[in-house]
Amino acid sequence: MLHTWETMTEGEVRNATAQRIVELTAELNIDKDLALDLDSMQDNLAELVGALHLHLHDLALQHQPLGLAHFGLPAEDDLRLFTVQQMLGMPLLEALFPDDPEELLVVDYQELRNSKPWQLLDQHLRQGKEWQGDGSIGELLVEGRNYWQNFANNGELDGYFNALQGRHIESSYGGDPIKSPDSLPTGRNLYGFDPSRIPTREAWQAGQLAAQRLLEQHRDEHGSYPDKLAFSLWSVETMRHFGLLEAQAMAVMGYRPVWDEGGRVTGIEAIPAAELQRPRVDVVISATGLYRDHFPNVMKWLAQAAEQASELQEPDNRIAANSQRLEQQFFASGMSNEDARLASRTRIFSSESGAYGTGLDDATLVSNSFGETDDNQQDRLAGEAKLAKLYLERMQFAYGPDSSRWGEKGATNLYAEQLKGVEGAVLARSSNLYGMLTTDDPFQYLGGLGLAVRHLDGKSPELYISNLRDAGNPRVETAAGFLARDLRTRYLHPGWIEQVQKEGYSGALEVLGSANNLWGWQVTAPETVRDDQWNEYKAVYMDDKYELGINEWFEEHHPHAQAQLIERMLEAARKEYWQTDEQNLQQLAQRWQELAERYDVQSNNSHFNDYVAQAAVGFGLGATANSAEASSMPEATEAADANLETVEGQRLEKQQEGASQPEPFDPMFLIGLLVIVLAVLGGAWRQSRRLA
Repeated sequence: MLHTWETMTEGEVRNATAQRIVELTAELNIDKDLALDLDSMQDNLAELVGALHLHLHDLALQHQPLGLAHFGLPAEDDLRLFTVQQMLGMPLLEALFPDDPEELLVVDYQELRNSKPWQLLDQHLRQGKEWQGDGSIGELLVEGRNYWQNFANNGELDGYFNALQGRHIESSYGGDPIKSPDSLPTGRNLYGFDPSRIPTREAWQAGQLAAQRLLEQHRDEHGSYPDKLAFSLWSVETMRHFGLLEAQAMAVMGYRPVWDEGGRVTGIEAIPAAELQRPRVDVVISATGLYRDHFPNVMKWLAQAAEQASELQEPDNRIAANSQRLEQQFFASGMSNEDARLASRTRIFSSESGAYGTGLDDATLVSNSFGETDDNQQDRLAGEAKLAKLYLERMQFAYGPDSSRWGEKGATNLYAEQLKGVEGAVLARSSNLYGMLTTDDPFQYLGGLGLAVRHLDGKSPELYISNLRDAGNPRVETAAGFLARDLRTRYLHPGWIEQVQKEGYSGALEVLGSANNLWGWQVTAPETVRDDQWNEYKAVYMDDKYELGINEWFEEHHPHAQAQLIERMLEAARKEYWQTDEQNLQQLAQRWQELAERYDVQSNNSHFNDYVAQAAVGFGLGATANSAEASSMPEATEAADANLETVEGQRLEKQQEGASQPEPFDPMFLIGLLVIVLAVLGGAWRQSRRLA
């Protein structure tokens, strides 16, 4: 419709098309994904159409992992071919569609097998037909044939048995095959790289650009540069992007690495204020336990940058201003001069040495331990405060300028003091395989950081994703926008679901995991999850919106997974995170009761069980206006409560008012009783014969 509107001349038909585009945008909640105000954009349809056009193409270009890996077995042929097509990427499209390389983006995902690129690869890779045409396409086919063969390699089993026998295993770099084709074939002994080269020169160039984009985006949205930002550093991410996020943190502070001739980082140096031409922004760094173990050298350079910047006497140096303020605060609270100085200049924090994780992965799922009161709003706040304190307790171990004191925990939670005033937090996502809901780590670390700041300051920071999936185009996005795109292109997309259904039990766990991790984001960073996204989970994974036999699939492979998914959704509603209608809640509750009755599903959350019982009968659905008005009277409410009965299971039958009705006479009862009496008499007669 966008293409049609762009080619139309002015007139009623074009206006009607524009109106339908606006209606569809609202109906599909795309305006919410892009944070667009449709009312204000009605007068500038060209701007709206441009934004929608870019967004839909961006969705079409997303790499969608299909199914799960099976150790020692190659993927289905079609899926292998899809992956090779993604690995060849835009060069293949440009070669096949020189006039419009994005022509393929308008093809429905179900029709990709009929597309020109697919058919070309099918003939010349899978079927082995010789290429007789253009040289550039021929070179791509040679490259693609190598990828195709590498995907068929059975090196995983060979490597496994060689390892058991103590034999040599060929080494290789691992990772995302779309970004790093050298990671194929699998089954080899993986290695990372030399940590002393982090960040690499290339990562520094890209990180510097990403830092500038981040600061400009924040300034455009808030009117000024931020005073303080936080970065969440992960070991595995650093191995993928070679230190781009670390370079981003350094650049924000106004520092750059110094390398030797071999490319190893040997130090840091300040970027002069005249060259920087903006404030030095303060930085707080949260490092995972693995990062702490793998990259102490990089932590050393980042710690030095914070310390050196604290001593620079220049205008617009937010780092120095914050360090001086905190030093006075810590000294006034009873710290020695030395301890106050060190604490005020410490910006890196992690878990205790030998410990890993924030604890939020398990704690968020135990929603009945958040603190249960009669006030749902107070209950939510109490629960979030409890989770924030857990996060701050686990992540408060300091890694500052003095490495001899790394891992110390002070009498004051220094991490909490340094997090106060954080305006934005950044996490890198560089893998095409792993999304925002693939594991619980993203919400644990980025969501947990935002939760802690909201607990300390009463206001959530902006949560940003440094999107490094396209190595040639690093960009900064909001966590909410990044999550929304992952939901559309993965977890709520029929193509992804169809493939995960083939995985049976494991696939059901994958779906359940995505819902649990969405809940984790809901609790730690409520601004990243919307009501319509929970509505869509219900439409897809219970109402079977795409007609994939979803309920039958769950029941065949893992009914408890669907029950737990429904429990997570109902908990979101009970805690008043998800605002939805009573009909949705009733349908969810009745489906949960049905699964509980048929598959012995149980929940040890008594508050949830009470809520399900109430939701299943509809919270008063269908009540007339008069009865609703009457029920507001204390006497009427008391009488209604006296007659309320908890019903277990799916079977809900309307009973007639008045005296209970007698059970209908069942003649089979008398027949059964007669058979029993005859059997007893016969046995007694045979026993008496033996005794005689």
